[in-house]
Parts: sequence; structure tokens; C-alpha cells
Amino acid sequence: MSRIVPNEKSWVAFSTLIPLNIQSPSLVTNINAVTTKDLTCFTISITASATGNTVPTPSICSLFETSIPGTSAAQFTADFYRDDGASNDIAWDSLIRGVSGVFYISRFGGKGVAGKPIVGDKIEVWPVIITSRAASALASNTAQTFNCACAVTQVPAESAVIAA
Repeated sequence: MSRIVPNEKSWVAFSTLIPLNIQSPSLVTNINAVTTKDLTCFTISITASATGNTVPTPSICSLFETSIPGTSAAQFTADFYRDDGASNDIAWDSLIRGVSGVFYISRFGGKGVAGKPIVGDKIEVWPVIITSRAASALASNTAQTFNCACAVTQVPAESAVIAA
């Protein structure tokens, strides 16, 4: 059994261009698009999770209580570093409240340069609307960061594959 930390293995990006098919975003049209911003080096942490629930369906004819699938939901929050604020504050400038877009997450990195995914690589695709962008407190000897919270607007593709 192996274990892996995300450092130097993962790739994270955000784009305002949502793929036509989130199960197979295009390398050229989506991943390499000018609207796709590589946020890997700005990313501190990401919590992206999709959960479901069950609805009990007991029947008086049995001591066993069955259930059926109920609704599901997803949550997306992330913490990022700020940069010098002049022209390199890419995460802050890209993740503006009210903006619709998609987060691309390659948890194990792609086969491209600097871990960027290429055709055939697996990737997570999270369609979102940014609901909040909260800067951390200014404190001496502390890196500036911010938290980004999102509404997940459709079922995320947690096992998408990059298409040509």
C-alpha cells in the first residue's frame, strides 16, 4: 500500500469557461484555454466533497428497514495565498464573488509539464459559482491568504478524463 501527499503531485486550475461535457473536458478548448488559470502554487487546501443521503422505507411486513437513495449535495471551499498584488495575484483576481466557472483538480498530477494533465489523464471537474472570497486578517509575520466558498451548480465529475 502506498501513500501520497499532494505537494508537488497535484494540479489545480480555475476557468470561467465551463466544458460542454464535464466528464471529458478538452485539452485544447478547456485545459489549455486562455481562461484557465493555474492556481496550483497559490493553493493551500481544498475541500471538495459530494455526499448523498438515504430515505428510510420501512414496511410493517418486515423487521428489516429498507432504504432508497435520496438527494445529494456538494460543497466546495478552498484556501489560497495572495501574491504581491500588482500583477501576480492570480487566485484573488480570478476568484471573484458571483463568478461562474469550473475548478479542475488533478489530485495525482498529470503527465504534462509541471503535473498539468494531458489527454487521457483523470481529473475532477467542479462547476461552481463563487459565493464568498474572504481575505485573512493582516498580521505581522504571516502570509496573506483568503478563503473561497462556492455553490456547486451541477453534479461534479469526480472521475473525468481529458479528451483530445
